[in-house]
Amino acid sequence: MVAYSRGKRVQVYFGESDKVGRVPRYQALVDYLRREGAAGATVTRGVAGFGANSVVHTAAILRLSLDLPMVLTWIDAPGRVERLLPGLTELAGSGIVTVEDVEIAAYGGRRLEQLRFDLQLRDVMTKPVVAVRTDDSVRTAVELLVGESFRALPVVDDAGVLVGVLSGGDLVGRAGLAARIELLSAMTDAARAESLDRLEPRSVGDVMTPNPVSVLATERLSAATHLMAERRLKRLPVVDEHGRLVGIVSRADVLRAAGETFPRDVQAAAEHPGALTIGELMRPDAPVVASDADLSAVLDAVTSTRLNQAIVVDAERRVLGVVTDADVLRSVDPEASSGVVGALMRGAGRAPGGGTTAGSLAGRAGLTLLPGTTIAEAARRMTEARVKVACVVDVEGRLLGVVDRADLLRATGDALREIAGTDAGPEREAED
Repeated sequence: MVAYSRGKRVQVYFGESDKVGRVPRYQALVDYLRREGAAGATVTRGVAGFGANSVVHTAAILRLSLDLPMVLTWIDAPGRVERLLPGLTELAGSGIVTVEDVEIAAYGGRRLEQLRFDLQLRDVMTKPVVAVRTDDSVRTAVELLVGESFRALPVVDDAGVLVGVLSGGDLVGRAGLAARIELLSAMTDAARAESLDRLEPRSVGDVMTPNPVSVLATERLSAATHLMAERRLKRLPVVDEHGRLVGIVSRADVLRAAGETFPRDVQAAAEHPGALTIGELMRPDAPVVASDADLSAVLDAVTSTRLNQAIVVDAERRVLGVVTDADVLRSVDPEASSGVVGALMRGAGRAPGGGTTAGSLAGRAGLTLLPGTTIAEAARRMTEARVKVACVVDVEGRLLGVVDRADLLRATGDALREIAGTDAGPEREAED
């Protein structure tokens, strides 16, 4: 039986004579996808066709020099398609761009040997980067973070040189922000505005963490992975040789690259460190609550670990879903929001919950993995599902433990270092 994985197929329809500046459009499209680390793309030339102007173009012997139709086909993981599609659409100009779901029966991906020599941070980093300047206000920075998946902003000077990082910890500890960014995102507009109005008028430069750890765009993925795992960093700014910010590499970027690089076949993977299974990495001390647990118990579980979430289970410990601190906030009456936020920020305490239970709070179904799942498959599935935590279960669906991005990152880093035969150099002090 063939095991299918989920993917996206993107097709761009344009004319052979189309250009982006002085470069043929097909070349600009292919160069962009290759530069951004896409899995692969193919350009085909049609023999006949017509567009909105109803002019027929054919490959007849007397018309070979005319504008024949062309199609670029690109198949890739959903996460990468989402990231690269805006740039591709811009390069497509007036061409038609279509996107559809596909099932991938087989995909070899990059060979493990290619990672050792070829894969640099500029191939996997996210760009362009949302950044702030030192003279921007703290409120401006917070508003940029609300509703986004990232929780920190790089800080640059007028020349674009990296000078600091503004993290959620900086905003809470130094700027006096009353709630973490993810909690602000869950608030109503009115409650969020009220919280921001209480901020003192300070600049980003006053509260940022200066001299952040950064990596060169030409540095290998293995070195950055080791640095992130050892320092427990969630993301690293990427700079050029002049110190100018050019991108960001996150745990998700690393996992996406590693998940597509390591072999997915368990027997083939067993010969190298990347074949570690999730069962070997999982932590059994998962924050767990019963489905009928009240809000007080949920608060204790959610704030008991750095995950800021808890696994909801039934009486047989079968996974029913995941509840986060943002889920808790969304569920309560707006007038009681400040009390819940305070309990979440303190990591203790009680808040009024009425008849709210853990089962009713669970905002999404938890991603579940069997203990024998390989690191590569876990990285791919967690990236596609956009989750930071996965539940490890037995064949009956009963919870055995959890694994998060940090766990995967550490295992992936160990594998990359052994494969590449490199040791990390001196490390500078940094904050998560």
